[in-house]
Amino acid sequence: MALDKLIAFHCGPALTGIKPSNLLAVKVPNEEAAAKADILNKQCNKNGIFFNTMNISKKTTLFFVYNKPLLKKTLKNPGAVLFLLKEGYTPLKSIDEHIKRLGMRIKEASARNMGFPHEIGIFLGYPLEDVKGFITHKGKNCKMCGYWKVYGDEKKAGALFRRYTECREICFRKAAEGLALSEICEYCNKNRITG
Repeated sequence: MALDKLIAFHCGPALTGIKPSNLLAVKVPNEEAAAKADILNKQCNKNGIFFNTMNISKKTTLFFVYNKPLLKKTLKNPGAVLFLLKEGYTPLKSIDEHIKRLGMRIKEASARNMGFPHEIGIFLGYPLEDVKGFITHKGKNCKMCGYWKVYGDEKKAGALFRRYTECREICFRKAAEGLALSEICEYCNKNRITG
């Protein structure tokens, strides 16, 4: 499947502004992924959508796709600030510095086969109580599982899961019709398929 279609499907909620970010692992050499991210940034930054690459191996790259205004708002939430402070993030740093630190933490965790650092949930817009619940219960005993493991409000999470799925389907369909990612963002904004 073409990279644009993969991004449209897996990152639709971020592209439409319903979710602050999405993460997509692709088997693409790091240099090729970075070049693609540069092209996508030129096309999509005007819509508030940014692309960052995080290298986890020579052949695998993580695309971190984020809605910059929404991610800034998410990271400024007092609960998120306190949680990130405990993980070594400086509250006054820029969003770019936070993303850079997250990338370093992901790479370190990957090198040790430890999975993702827990703060990734904050960046991805998961409710804080679910991030904390995941840590406390070590990923077990959740109330429900969908886009993340839910330990808090099941009803609210279920509604978000349905919205995320709808966004993914719309974005993928538009990509299959030949729309570029920047055009998909514009389509979603014009048709109010946003948060």
